[in-house]
Amino acid sequence: MKLVDWRLRTLVLIAFVLAGVVTSHGSAQEPRSKIRISYPTASICCIALFAAQQWKIFEENGLEVETIQMRSQAANAALVSGDIHYVAGVGPSSVVATLRGLPSKAVWFASDQLIYSLMARPEIKSLKELRGKRIGVTGFGGTAEVALRISLEAVGENPKDFVITPLPGGQYITALESGTIDAAQLNPPLVFYAKKKGFRELLDMGPYVKMPLGGITASQTAIQNRAPELRRVLKALQSAKRMSLETKDKTVDLMVRTLRVDREAAEEAYGEYRKTVSGNGVPTREGIEQIIKSVQLLGQFTGKKIAFEEVADARIAREVAKELGYKVD
Repeated sequence: MKLVDWRLRTLVLIAFVLAGVVTSHGSAQEPRSKIRISYPTASICCIALFAAQQWKIFEENGLEVETIQMRSQAANAALVSGDIHYVAGVGPSSVVATLRGLPSKAVWFASDQLIYSLMARPEIKSLKELRGKRIGVTGFGGTAEVALRISLEAVGENPKDFVITPLPGGQYITALESGTIDAAQLNPPLVFYAKKKGFRELLDMGPYVKMPLGGITASQTAIQNRAPELRRVLKALQSAKRMSLETKDKTVDLMVRTLRVDREAAEEAYGEYRKTVSGNGVPTREGIEQIIKSVQLLGQFTGKKIAFEEVADARIAREVAKELGYKVD
């Protein structure tokens, strides 16, 4: 009997040891990657990012993600230094940085078009009355400033007649109320929130600026040497985006928390979000061409023919889209 007990205990011990080896080996094969992703402002452009983090979709894909709010210029520098691994944004700022030598490319689109409105204090009734006054934007050289300048020119105004001021997105409403700025460039749900507060819409920029809003810009190092990790990042984001379109109440709750608006404004924003969000997330030639065109309209890289491949790499996004069942051209 003692011999049998000894043999049984030995077999159990061996089983535990082997299980530990297998578990350790499996963990070595699939380590949880710790990465940092920057985002420009807490707005509708980053809903997929916030959803992937708060709904644990990053974790399901073996990622431990820290999100950090940074202006575009600082994010570009941090991408070079390795302080952040990915930039949540594809637009004029990221494309210009690439063309100026930053080893990075657009790898995923969050949406297909912009949703911006210029909202002013109630006493300002027209763009003419806004001349010489302060307009708040998230930063210089980014999508917000470029969209504002193009839209003003499209309706016959000279952007030089306005004082464009960089301001963190979370301060817009407070700055409008206090008179620190006279107008601000907002997207949903802040547009609806501002209207409820009595601020006046002077310009809907959507019809004048056709370019993507949001996405992911990755370094060449990540694309070439960390492709499996990048693939998991894009898969998590695309999955989060799809879930956000399928679960309205859950997404509205997310907007209330992350964008800090009331539920009514979040529900209105959700309707706009559904209209503009990109289908399969694959960067398109049309979208990149619109960004390049906007940059050239502002006097940068004029006369230069810029190929899609110079600023974008759609290969991994295509693989992810196919895996998730999307139609890819």
